[in-house]
Amino acid sequence: MTAVGRRETGCLATCNDFIGLRFGLEPPNSGLRFPACRILFPAFLLLSLFSLSCSRLPVLEDISGTNYEFLNQDSSRVSFPSDYRGKIVVMSFIYTHCPDICPLTTNNMQHLQDTLKSDGIKNVRFVTLTFDPNRDTPQVLKEYAAIRGINFDGWDFLSGSKANTDSVTYSVGFRYFPGDSSYTKSGELIYYITHTDKCVLIDGKGRVRATYSGSQLAFPLIVHDIKSLE
Repeated sequence: MTAVGRRETGCLATCNDFIGLRFGLEPPNSGLRFPACRILFPAFLLLSLFSLSCSRLPVLEDISGTNYEFLNQDSSRVSFPSDYRGKIVVMSFIYTHCPDICPLTTNNMQHLQDTLKSDGIKNVRFVTLTFDPNRDTPQVLKEYAAIRGINFDGWDFLSGSKANTDSVTYSVGFRYFPGDSSYTKSGELIYYITHTDKCVLIDGKGRVRATYSGSQLAFPLIVHDIKSLE
């Protein structure tokens, strides 16, 4: 279980304990019962404090002092993370030849974009960085997104040098390495890439505040975390 998963579970468990007290329920493994009238007010205060505590996200990594040049799907230059200063960023990592995790991650990002729009949350930008820039040119990324009907409003698909790609992925804890390769009869190189399953939440100051599984995204959790950064 990830650190984020533990944070969620611990907070929910603690808050649920106080909800039990809020209604005068018997705490587990105790022979005591608490009348609701005696614990209502203090339990409410404690629940409020714990709810506030649960909404605070730690700073996992500060990347505000770095800057890297990429091209987006329109071949426009993008400086990461400086161009997104003041915006909440949901960043995912893909390569277009991926047969499993990356399509699931992209689909989840698309669903999250729709969810945030429905909730009226506007100060969020999506950034998808390819870690296979040799094959994933801006045009390839644009076609990859267009086939999936992705709304490019507030969403950049980035491709850049291997050095810049490695620097960004390493700084946020994303790892990848080429797997087995082969050649077609025509001489085309075929290879897949083994990689971690991660997307990250970056605040408006360029600090990584949370990480999630991209292919199995916990939508209520990430929406809650985004709202806590607004």
